[in-house]
Amino acid sequence: MLAEASMNFDSDQVRPFLERVKPMIESGFGDGEIAQVLQMMEGLKVDEEKEMELSIRYRGKQTVMRIDIFMDDINAPDVAFHTDPELAKEIDTAMKDFADELGI
Repeated sequence: MLAEASMNFDSDQVRPFLERVKPMIESGFGDGEIAQVLQMMEGLKVDEEKEMELSIRYRGKQTVMRIDIFMDDINAPDVAFHTDPELAKEIDTAMKDFADELGI
């Protein structure tokens, strides 16, 4: 069963956040996958949605991470991660910390 962690970002905040997620995952989510997510996001128009699914290794086991991006407003995507419940919890905590640091 997958769990979700999601947040609304300004477009320029997505890469810095994805860079925080990268060290949580042993393999399957690196610079190439971050570039794919950003490329997918750049092509979205308002009210459009795209998703990608990755096979990742987390805490020694293979699992999936699905990343959904919905362009809620101009340059303000909702980014959702559907993955292992423990990883979703880690990502959710990182989202809260990120938002606190940005004062949002």
